[in-house]
Amino acid sequence: MTETLKFADLIRALGRGKNGSRSLTREEAQFAMQEIWHQRETQAQLGALLMLMRVKEETAEELAGMAQAVRNELADWAGRPMHIDWPAYAGKRRQPSWYVLAAKALSQNGYPVFMHGGGEHTAGRQYARQACEALGIAVATSWQNAAALSHNHSMVYCPLSSFAPTLSNIIDMKRELGLRSPVNTLVRNLNPTGARVTLQGMFHPSYKTLHHDTAGLLGDARNLVLKGDSGEFEVRPDSTTEVLVHSPHHPERVDIPKRLSQRAVRPNEPNLALLQATWAGESVPEYGVAAIHDTMALALMVADGVSLQEARNKAATLWQQRLITG
Repeated sequence: MTETLKFADLIRALGRGKNGSRSLTREEAQFAMQEIWHQRETQAQLGALLMLMRVKEETAEELAGMAQAVRNELADWAGRPMHIDWPAYAGKRRQPSWYVLAAKALSQNGYPVFMHGGGEHTAGRQYARQACEALGIAVATSWQNAAALSHNHSMVYCPLSSFAPTLSNIIDMKRELGLRSPVNTLVRNLNPTGARVTLQGMFHPSYKTLHHDTAGLLGDARNLVLKGDSGEFEVRPDSTTEVLVHSPHHPERVDIPKRLSQRAVRPNEPNLALLQATWAGESVPEYGVAAIHDTMALALMVADGVSLQEARNKAATLWQQRLITG
């Protein structure tokens, strides 16, 4: 079918008015992303497609088709097998990036992490790249460089611009268009290295089911989706967290009880120095350590196929071991 498709056909399907328009099929969406990836569409066509999808809101079938197209393009990963795919695109507004410490601790204890991010548009936010650079985590300059780094580093951060520049440019179009596009949603489901465990965090709860359903269509058998702090995959330990799960060993929904009895006071801005001090054991912030433990525990729960309590116990042990291994 894709041999006879034209990009204009997709725009027509999306934009034929209230009674005539429809969402794209998964195959059509995959074709659209193939064309976009290779820049075979015009800028007018690209803008039309993105905004029409944005107005009607993207579907899981559309996201799965687009994500599959990107995965096909990046199927040449030559790095070590990565255990966890960790998209980090939101940026932290007040709390430091505790999730980066969780990822680093997991990576140094047998769970290699590929973290990717981009769209660093909001002033005052702390993004994954800043935290990774401050913590000495390897930052890749290209897809090939990311693969090479992974053989000597258990955690690699790769900017979207370094492995999918076309998608990065589309995200940057927010400045011009004034709106997010479906690509902002798509990038959380990319899993470009084919990691065994996939994670998605977002700020708006309505997107949880969308990401969950997309992961199911893509066959991501160990997947976690939650409304995380500032939209990152990070548990807030001062409130109960509802998690949607794909796993051979767990129900489709798991609730993470809060660890802290009172709502934490939010700092005015995220503190990189506190993040570094916490990793070094020079500071033990109650909120931060609780967030780290439970974020690690969730990943361990689906990675190891164990109960939440078993995963929490293991997370606490691995967090302590970082002072030895890191």
